[in-house]
Amino acid sequence: MCDLKSTLHNAIETCKYDYGGRLATAPTKDAIQIWIRTIYFNTKHTFDDDTRFWIGYGYNHQNELGFKYEKPSEVMEKFLGKSIWARVFGEPKKSAPIQWENDADKISLENSECPNYGVVFNHKTAKFDIKHFDEEHYSLCETPRWAKLQCDSEWRLVPQLRMCLKVHKEVVNFLQAHSTCNSEGSFIATAQNGDELDMIRNVIIPYIVENISEKKLFWAGLKSEYRTTYAMDGTNPLFNVSNGMPGDKYCVAFTNFDFCDFGLPVCNENILRSGFALPCIHSFPFMCQKFADQSIVKNI
Repeated sequence: MCDLKSTLHNAIETCKYDYGGRLATAPTKDAIQIWIRTIYFNTKHTFDDDTRFWIGYGYNHQNELGFKYEKPSEVMEKFLGKSIWARVFGEPKKSAPIQWENDADKISLENSECPNYGVVFNHKTAKFDIKHFDEEHYSLCETPRWAKLQCDSEWRLVPQLRMCLKVHKEVVNFLQAHSTCNSEGSFIATAQNGDELDMIRNVIIPYIVENISEKKLFWAGLKSEYRTTYAMDGTNPLFNVSNGMPGDKYCVAFTNFDFCDFGLPVCNENILRSGFALPCIHSFPFMCQKFADQSIVKNI
C-alpha cells in the first residue's frame, strides 16, 4: 500500500519502478479481502469514507475487461525470465467478479498504455469506481519479495541491483556530476555489463529522450586510461575503450542505445558500442546511485 496520493500514471510508475511490481490484481474474492485487511491493519493512517485506492483493472492485452495481469518489461523479462516472472506474479485464467458503484462509468475505460480513466477501490464498501487519471488517490501495488528494499523520495529502485537511482536532467561536466552525487551520499551511476546498462537506461531514458531514434549521452561512473576502464565505485566493469590512444585520460558517457561506429560498411552486432570516452569537460545529464535501504518503510 503506497501511503502517498498520486495520479493514476504516477501510481503505475511507482508500482513498476519503485517496487518492481504492478498495480494490485485479484484473481479471487479472497484477494480483495486481503486488500481490505491490509488497509485496515496498517499502523500509519486512518482512512475515511472518501478514501480510494488505484488498482490494476481495465482492458488487458486481449482487449477483455478485467484485472490487468501486466507482462514484465523487456529489461525485467531479460533479467528474470518469463518462467520466474510467472511464479512471482502469474497470470490467472480469470479475474475475481467485482461490484461497481451505482454511477460507475465503465464505458470510459479504454485499452491504452496511457489511459484517461482508471479504476479505484473503496475499502469501506468493497466496491469499485471509475476516476479520471488526473485525480490523486492512494494505490495498492503487488510486489515480489524485494519490495522490502526502499528508496528516498525522487530515487528509483532497481531491485536486481539493490540500488537506488536519481535522475539529474541538468547537463554538467563530469566533475560537477561527481560533486552533486557526493553531496547526496552517492556516486555517479554506472554498470558493470550490458544487462546492468539496460537496467539503468530503463530509468533515465524517459527523462532525457524525446525521439527514441535520437542518440543521447549521459555520464557513467567510469573513467578510462588508454583502453582500460575503471569504475568510480571500485568495481571492475567489462566495458573497454576501442580506439583509445596512449596517454588518453577520459571520462565515459553511455548512450541510450548501442550503435555501430560511423563509416562501417556493415554493422557487426558483436562490436556494437555502448558510449564514448570523452574529455571530462563535456556536459551531459547523469544519475546518482546508492544502495537501497531496507530500513525505510514507505509501504505497509
